[in-house]
Amino acid sequence: MDFAPELRWTAAALPDTGLNLVAVYSPEDHTVRASGVAVPEDGEPHAAAIGRLLLTLMDRLAVLDPPTADREMHPLPVEPRAGVAQPVADALGAYAAGDVAALDALAVTQPGTAFRQAAWAALRGITPGAPVSYTELAQRAGSPRAVRAAGGACAANLVAVVVPCHRVVPTSGGVGQYLYGPAAKRALLEHEARHVA
Repeated sequence: MDFAPELRWTAAALPDTGLNLVAVYSPEDHTVRASGVAVPEDGEPHAAAIGRLLLTLMDRLAVLDPPTADREMHPLPVEPRAGVAQPVADALGAYAAGDVAALDALAVTQPGTAFRQAAWAALRGITPGAPVSYTELAQRAGSPRAVRAAGGACAANLVAVVVPCHRVVPTSGGVGQYLYGPAAKRALLEHEARHVA
């Protein structure tokens, strides 16, 4: 009997923030298909925030990548274990522990236009602790005049944190918009700035 491929998920707490980083991936190739930041609302437990984020990520996958969303989600998280290679869980845990380059080697996939693919690739080239502007992201993506489209690529990013759209900030100052809220974006930027040295 053949079984359809499934999806797995893992999470890592970002110290001193109340946030959890969550990644959904295909276990056969350890490719991250969706990821984000679980932000507790109104004092809810972390598990509830993670569950709510997983539902949101699966809803986004259903719209953007139906074949992936059709996979069954394994109900339990995969956690890092000593001596057992679990690339996604290990990388998320290492990033949360301060190795802010740990996510760079993870494979990711998400559907999108040629410009969005270029912008997402450019996002992965931004050095932790050295955020860039939307104008610079457009330049790095090969379309210097496509500043608004660069912002759209950040907003449409299904693999947040692993594809670090939080590293793009407005030229006018502040942290700017973020799907998971400006406080989460600020926490990620501060985490990276603390550990980049």
